[in-house]
Amino acid sequence: MAVLYCRLCRRSAFTGRRHRYSAGHRRRLQEALTQLQEATAAARAAAAAADVASAVQRYDPAEHDGRVWCPCCGRGVRRDGRRGGLALLQAGLMRHLAGPEHRRETARFWRENRAEATLRERCLVPAEEYERFAQALERALAEHQRREEERILQMAADIREAERRQRETVQAALQVGEPTTQSSFEPVAGGGCSFGNI
Repeated sequence: MAVLYCRLCRRSAFTGRRHRYSAGHRRRLQEALTQLQEATAAARAAAAAADVASAVQRYDPAEHDGRVWCPCCGRGVRRDGRRGGLALLQAGLMRHLAGPEHRRETARFWRENRAEATLRERCLVPAEEYERFAQALERALAEHQRREEERILQMAADIREAERRQRETVQAALQVGEPTTQSSFEPVAGGGCSFGNI
């Protein structure tokens, strides 16, 4: 019999293909597929949410560098996308789930592990759904950038107003103090200076 390495169980099985029908392998397969289905459902729910504008946030490495394990592809997938200093929630996972590589690897994973065929569609995202999500995300990103520009313009206007008030205050203080001060330096015989009315 051939020695079979099971990526899901992370061990070599000396029983060949019979390992795939064992209770331990079936349990691990069910756990892995449940986790992937939950992650897929969360990503789809975020994509279908009416408030896509909340999907664009400032990037925080502690919060937005999370990864989701894809048992089909055998690698961790970044959950959130990133554009500049912004995090696009669930964008990385949605892109992966809708991609051709994941679709191909999912078909291979289902063949190798003899998983239920009805569960396969729960682990994939149709390309049309991803396109709608990507367009909504682009609109949300443009809206976020517009709000940021408005906020920056408002801050600049506030700074200009504060500077104007400060100049007026200084100018008013100088105008009040001008008539009362008189000349301060008077030459003294011998080349020195003496301070007058200071």
